[in-house]
Amino acid sequence: MLKRGFAVCLFLSLISSPLLVGQSLSSGLRINKALQRELLKMGKEDQRHRNRMTSLMKKGLKDPKAQKTLAKIAAAQDAIDRRCISRLREIIQQHGWPGIDLVGREASSAAFLILQHAELSDQKRYFPMLKAAAEQRNASAADAAMLEDRILMREGKPQIYGTQLRTNDITGKLELWPIAEEESVDSRRAAVGLPPLVEYLKFFGLKRPPKK
Repeated sequence: MLKRGFAVCLFLSLISSPLLVGQSLSSGLRINKALQRELLKMGKEDQRHRNRMTSLMKKGLKDPKAQKTLAKIAAAQDAIDRRCISRLREIIQQHGWPGIDLVGREASSAAFLILQHAELSDQKRYFPMLKAAAEQRNASAADAAMLEDRILMREGKPQIYGTQLRTNDITGKLELWPIAEEESVDSRRAAVGLPPLVEYLKFFGLKRPPKK
């Protein structure tokens, strides 16, 4: 949901699904096709307005007109996000975390995207389940890393993997949220299947901050 310190998640849908480090699950497992279809549809809804939101944020939000436009789009997306997380709670209560063995890779990452855009309380509640699934190679390690970064950012703490961006309250432009031990961030990113930080930032038209 859009709040102060908004972090972009559009790119997550583009990079997370294929990045399953050490994936070894059998392709012969039985997938819950109905749940898979539902989650894929929810994943599309999660991204309905985020392309436009990200485009506006790349240009900067100092212009009041741009701010008003973004607020209107964000309100529409927030309503979608609330519906999606409500349904995801029901799915998790019934099935546990919807992992690759239950719904396939893409649908499992769709569940992650919905959680990534939920309230902090939901993120903290379900993160251990996603983390455990990733450790069992039943979810994307990259997804778990990005959610961990999101939680840390929302708690005002440095992130670990450098996945989270925010809008600067003064300039209205996107910037990278501070990273703990930034000099070794690319090693941590590689370990979970994320591309180097400089490549990730390039998508948003940003450069890696100079070393202090």
